[in-house]
Order: sequence, then C-alpha cells, then structure tokens
Amino acid sequence: MTTVKIRRYDIDWLRVILFGLLIPFHVAIGVYWSTYGAEINPNIDDISDQEIGAVFVEENNDYTTESVSFTSMILHWMHQWRLAALFMISGMGTAFAFKSRTWKLFLKERCQRLLIPMFFGAWTMGFIGSVILDPQSSDPVGNFLWGIIWRSLVFWIPIFGKLIALGHLWFLWNLFQYSLIMTPIFHYSSKYPDGDLVRFLQSFFSIPMGLGILLILPLILSISEIIFKPWFPGYIGVGYEWFWFFVFFAFGYICIIAKEQYYDFLENQRIVITVITLFSTMAFIWLRLQQHDSGIPYVDGGWLENNIFHNEMTILACLIHSFHSWFWCLTIFSWGSKFLNKSSRHLSYLNQGVYPFYIVHMPLTYAGLRLSTYLGLKNYPAVILSTLFVIITCWIFFELVRRSRVTRFLFGIKEKKSL
Repeated sequence: MTTVKIRRYDIDWLRVILFGLLIPFHVAIGVYWSTYGAEINPNIDDISDQEIGAVFVEENNDYTTESVSFTSMILHWMHQWRLAALFMISGMGTAFAFKSRTWKLFLKERCQRLLIPMFFGAWTMGFIGSVILDPQSSDPVGNFLWGIIWRSLVFWIPIFGKLIALGHLWFLWNLFQYSLIMTPIFHYSSKYPDGDLVRFLQSFFSIPMGLGILLILPLILSISEIIFKPWFPGYIGVGYEWFWFFVFFAFGYICIIAKEQYYDFLENQRIVITVITLFSTMAFIWLRLQQHDSGIPYVDGGWLENNIFHNEMTILACLIHSFHSWFWCLTIFSWGSKFLNKSSRHLSYLNQGVYPFYIVHMPLTYAGLRLSTYLGLKNYPAVILSTLFVIITCWIFFELVRRSRVTRFLFGIKEKKSL
C-alpha cells in the first residue's frame, strides 16, 4: 500500500516565522533585560564595571526580566507561547515523518539533524560568542580547544550541565530527548493506525463541545506545572519547563494523529479560540503584575525559595499560565491553517535556513548589540539595527554553508533530493 504524502504548508510557514521571531526576541532581551551583560547593552551609558552595573540594575529594576515596562511585557507575552508552539510543530513533524519512515530511520535522522548540529554549534558558536563578549583573550586557539573539552564534559552534569555547555542550543537537546522517549509510541501508532492507542489519542477531538481540546488538554498542562513548578524554576528548557514542553511536543503529535478532526476543530472553533485567547492574555498580564508587586515568581516557578509549596495563588498561576500558552498556540495554528496553507517557491529555501540561522544567530546577536552600543543607539533603534545586522549576517552565513555537503551535514540542512 502506497502512503499518500500530505504537505501542510501552514506548519512549515509557522516553523519559519516562529524561528524567525527568535532573532528580534534575543536582541530585545539584550537591550531591555541586559541578559548578556551591561557591557553590550546599548541602553546603559558609561557602565563598564559589572559591579556598578549590578547595583544600577538592582536599584532601578530596569533592564531585568522583572521589568514590567511595555516592551518587557511584550517580551514576557511572546516568551510564553513561541517555544511552546515550536515544540508542538516538532511533534507534528514527527507524526508526518513516521508515515514514511521506520523507527530506526527516524532515530538515525534525529541524530544527524539534532545531535551533530547541536555539538558542533556548541563547540564553535559557543567559542565565537565568548570571544565577542570578552575580546581580550590572549590565547584564542587554546581557549577554543579547551572549550571543546570543557563543554563536552560539563554537558553530562544532570539538569544544569546543558545550560552551561549548550546555551541557546538547548532546544535541540530537548527535542532529541522527547523524540527518543516517544519513539515507541510513534512506532506503535504507525504500525497500528486503527488500534486502541490511536483511537484513544483521537478521542480528545470527539468530546462534545470541543472540551477535550478547550479544557482537558490545557488542564493536563496545568497539572504538569502544579506537580513540578514549586520545585524547579523554568529556565531554557530545564526545571518544570522540561516536562511542560514535553507535553506540548506530545500534543503536537496528537493533533496530526487526529487527522481531519484537528483541522475541522480549528476551522469550526476559530472565533471561540481567539476570544478565549484574548481573555487569557488579560489574565496573564494581571499575573505578571502580581509577580512584580509581590516578588513571588508566580510565572517562573520555584516557590519553595519563598517558603511556599502551593496556595490558592500558585494554583491559579499554573492554570492561567498553561491556558494562556495553550490558547495562543491554538490561535496561531487556527489562523495559520486559514491563511498560510499555501505553497511558495521561497518556502523550501526558508525551511533550509531555519537551523543555520538558529545555530549561528547568538554570537551575531552579541556583535549586533556591540555595534549598536558603538553607534550610540538605544531602545527601538538599537533593536532594529541589531536585528537587521543579525538577519543579514545569518543569511550570508547560510548562503555559504548550504553550498557544501559537509557544512550542510554539520548545520542540519536536509540534503537536496536528486531529480
């Protein structure tokens, strides 16, 4: 029996767009939150001493993730759903992949397109980023070789090792872990497409009034927060976020397994989804302001540091946080299915550029911020110039690496299909 391949262009477009948002987001948090240090923050004048910078940040509560200025709130809002949606898209991609792959071929491709770019990027981009942040190094070659050894060893430290070794490339490691853990389910569902497991997964879409998707799935997300959030603050895919993003990844798979039920749901409930999303956004803004006023990390987690395990407010925070993220994902996918499910001669090119742009953009972000600082730009002009700088330099880099089979392999670019 021949498997009919169905290409969902809206998912491809959303993948490109959401990865693309990574660049202005990472630039902006360097400007408005001093995420990479005061010395490359163009908003902070004449502060090169880190200790002075730390006092400045603490006393004014500016340029930190606790800021609730308009721009900071936009960044907080974006951070809640962009990565969640990307993990859902990754889960959707695995559902499509298993229609034409065995589990062995799937894992082989996961290693090639995730682990190899991850380690190569950590060794090279991590070193380049450290040079841009601290250009005074006297032995760059020795630091590069030591960095390879150091990052390779530190990586294996449980929980925190990947934070130090991988930096922004943690997404690839989480994605590989999720894929590995879920492979038995992928394989079983592919082998028995009409079996009990698939029927159970599809059943979420057949519950009356759409309550399986509108209520039960976000409640599952909330439960994962209730269980893990008191213990572990969420930070680049560890703590409660590891489990939370895992659930999003699994939900993405379930959506494609549900076949037309999923897209019929998006079509029929689009307005309802959008209205609920607007209300959940207002609830999230209120929650973020409550965190700022109380000093208790309701959004971020790790409440045991405040001698709180759970109370009414933390339970409510878990519900608001998960429902807000879930409904923004549904809103994005529902309107994406309406407007973006169209082929384009540019889409394949852009899709190939996703991993190279993602892998190299971080050190270029540091360079862009240094450039804006040198030119005396601040606020939005600094964000705009730095973003344009990163996009242009990433594109030049992509044009170079896509022309060689070796560099395509190292940066996770799929090989061109021979005609």
